[in-house]
Amino acid sequence: MSTTLRLTILTIVATLTLAACASGPRAAWTFRPASPTEDPAAASPGTQPGASATPAPRPGGQAGGSVLPELTPKGDLPPAPDAEVNVAIAPDVPPPSGRTAQAIVDVHFDVVEGIQTIDLGSGTQYETWGYRINGDSVTTGTPGPIIRARVGDVLRFTITNLAGNTHPHNVDFHAVTGQGGGAADTTVAPGETAIIEARLLYPGIFMYHCAYGDVPLHISQGMYGGILVDPAEPLPLVEHELYMVQSEFYTTDPQAGPLTTDRGAVTLEHPEYVVFNGAVGSLTGDNAPRMQVGESMRIYFVNAGLNLDSNFHPIGSHWDKVYQEGALLNDPLRGSQTTLVPAGGGTVVELIGQVPMTVVLVDHALARAFDKGAIGQIVIEGQADPEIFEVITEAAPSGPTDGTPAPATPLPSTTPSGEPVAAEQISIVAGSGTSQPTNAPDEFAALEDPADYSVNELIIVVGTTVTWTNDDAGVMHTVTALDGSFDSGFMEAGETFSYTFSTPGEFEYYCLPHPWMRARVVVMAP
Repeated sequence: MSTTLRLTILTIVATLTLAACASGPRAAWTFRPASPTEDPAAASPGTQPGASATPAPRPGGQAGGSVLPELTPKGDLPPAPDAEVNVAIAPDVPPPSGRTAQAIVDVHFDVVEGIQTIDLGSGTQYETWGYRINGDSVTTGTPGPIIRARVGDVLRFTITNLAGNTHPHNVDFHAVTGQGGGAADTTVAPGETAIIEARLLYPGIFMYHCAYGDVPLHISQGMYGGILVDPAEPLPLVEHELYMVQSEFYTTDPQAGPLTTDRGAVTLEHPEYVVFNGAVGSLTGDNAPRMQVGESMRIYFVNAGLNLDSNFHPIGSHWDKVYQEGALLNDPLRGSQTTLVPAGGGTVVELIGQVPMTVVLVDHALARAFDKGAIGQIVIEGQADPEIFEVITEAAPSGPTDGTPAPATPLPSTTPSGEPVAAEQISIVAGSGTSQPTNAPDEFAALEDPADYSVNELIIVVGTTVTWTNDDAGVMHTVTALDGSFDSGFMEAGETFSYTFSTPGEFEYYCLPHPWMRARVVVMAP
């Protein structure tokens, strides 16, 4: 994109965003209930003299096909009950309100700018901008909290940009009907606070995000979240609800300190990370949600982008229900494998725990999952059901059926008798199965990065026994000599292979399914 075109777009956005501030300080936004006896001259444009300025009731999906709710006048609305919870931090979801009447839902966010860990395994950090619940002690907010309300409610939203921040910010609510989704009137410089009230007219799961200044930069920096608007007739209760946001980080490594933003990669749509809930590993391992066989889980999913569509898929299961685009006025699609969620969109999906397993949640554009981080898990516990899935332990006949013997499974070329003397140990390290260049310059270096083996070049004497252990969980490897002198066969995680070197020489070996995994043993004469 040319500099001139970018400046033109940013000028248009800035004009819309700042329009509400052009005439000086923002006036308080007040809401005076309309009165049947008010002066006709003060009525809204187009209101006939003598007529009430109160809007006509909406038919709530009857005459004319409208699906808008019949609105209780704002002046008659009570605040939401004190016990009602309307915000939560991912992956949690506030419980359903249980209300049958409209109310005013009061939500207050702070804008935070701080350093966030975006890869929980490696500890990689990045400066993010985001939202937190007012008064919370956290210094980051990516993704922002989920807001939960009911269709027809008035969202009274307060935003405070903390005084120590560097940039102005705002919020564009996709659930809000009004200029910029409220962005113009929530624009706050550091140290400022703004308040809007907005009627929630449609049920569904909606994105919100910052729309100030360089909008792509503010979103890619982490300023997004979700707002759930329940329908008047709520969805059936389920045992578990989960809030998920997919997003992208466009980073460059400054060689020291946290990662920084690569603005050119934002324009080219080349993210370094694609993640769920703000970080690689946020929904895996100890962070994975759990459920029991027979239970259901509903996921409120937002694709914050910035740029990529999501191909949301549960490996090993199905979406029992999909409310496409997160639009909850429509009947769900049943029995789906993968649902497409555009950038800036959402979906509501449900799955049933049918058998014990770990469901793997991915963006099925799988390079984003395995190479960039968009992986989550749901652990299902309980009794197995062989009517649905069963492992058959008795081996079925295989190979030729004409009497020719089937080829034997490869075995280690050397099988030491008795307990081997483990003079040297080599670990096949975790993550070594991840693809990398085959002829990297540091292939045999002691500090190869990323590493394949704990020792890349081992120097021993004749008669030494070397034992390899596969420490790469969930991945099978081989230890295969380039000259064919030894071969472990396929080793499951945790298995070992030992070989005693009886002649001097240099023995290079590799992994058969992962040929970039190369190392060598140098054997010296006694």
